[in-house]
Amino acid sequence: MSVCRVLVVEYGAGLWGAQRYLLRLRPLLRRHGVELILAASRTSAIAEAWRADGGRWLPLPDPGERGVRGPDGRLSARHVLAEAGRTWRSAVTLARAARACDADVIHGNSHWTHLEVALAGLLGRRRTALHLHEENEPDLLGRVRGVAVLLAGQTVAVSEAVARSLPRWARRRVTVVRNGVDTRAIRPAETPAAARAQLTGDPSAPLVLTMSRLDPRKGVDRVIRAVATLPDVRLAIAGAPALDPANGDRLRKLGDELLGDRVRFLGERQDVAELLHAADVLVLASRQEGLPLSILEAQAAGTPVVACPTAGIPEVITHEMTGLLADADDLDDLAGSIDRMARDAELRRRISARARARVERDGDIRGQARRIAELTLRLAGRPA
Repeated sequence: MSVCRVLVVEYGAGLWGAQRYLLRLRPLLRRHGVELILAASRTSAIAEAWRADGGRWLPLPDPGERGVRGPDGRLSARHVLAEAGRTWRSAVTLARAARACDADVIHGNSHWTHLEVALAGLLGRRRTALHLHEENEPDLLGRVRGVAVLLAGQTVAVSEAVARSLPRWARRRVTVVRNGVDTRAIRPAETPAAARAQLTGDPSAPLVLTMSRLDPRKGVDRVIRAVATLPDVRLAIAGAPALDPANGDRLRKLGDELLGDRVRFLGERQDVAELLHAADVLVLASRQEGLPLSILEAQAAGTPVVACPTAGIPEVITHEMTGLLADADDLDDLAGSIDRMARDAELRRRISARARARVERDGDIRGQARRIAELTLRLAGRPA
């Protein structure tokens, strides 16, 4: 069977959910006859990790700062024109790159890639696929993304909510394939006391974990404020820096003021399963998502989740059954849900068992890879 080559265009600055998705799926897709070739800037974290993993990589110019708004936050004609020119030049570059590596499909994996990938497919006479990892904003860029969906041969969204966030006229072109995690590698397990002691100064106290980028949209500040109302609860925060490092500084200052030694900032961590096993509950209070990997990883690890019903989260958490859903705008509700989950061992046991069964049934990465491979091969006109 001949291999279907897919040129994946990725502009993400860090190793966040969308980039981790690529790294995890690459070897699984290869078994189904789909080879991913990464196109990314030399300085990006995904390019470094991709090369270290033995993946094929094509360098792209650094995309630099992108946007259509001026310093005052309003749409700027100058910025819009500059972005249009950059998009066209990038599309030309991608069309040439696709021809150079004989790609069957060009795949846009991050927000800023979608329109230029769709245009590159038209210029280079290549089939195109888009992957939507977050909810679409109802603004100019959201409508432009809708146009990209119409131009592309195929679009995958990670949740029904992400698909619904597109303009109505673009939704019919979208297929939902929810994110998955490796349920064989991440399983419920006991963690030695020493591992828990690394996350908290009092291992006997209830321990809350949050894992997300230190971005304002992720709601880490709300978790800090909620835990601050629970006198003996401890908090561990694991997450990569945001594009604006000042937000991480603000969160550390807030944590120091409200929690003191009850909070620990762990930085970016790769030992996800060990962190989850050490915690009593995972909390996510994000206002913008697609379908967070951290929630699926917690369900696989047997760690109960408290989350806000953002984007695709209610598609994998049924309140009181496979987790607790708290109102994002009600700090008392969030704090009460955390307190209840952290102190009720029977509730944690019951929810953990149901959530683990759910993610084994519907959220394993092998099923996700199989579905993505089927769609990709069909798009390329290859037998699945």
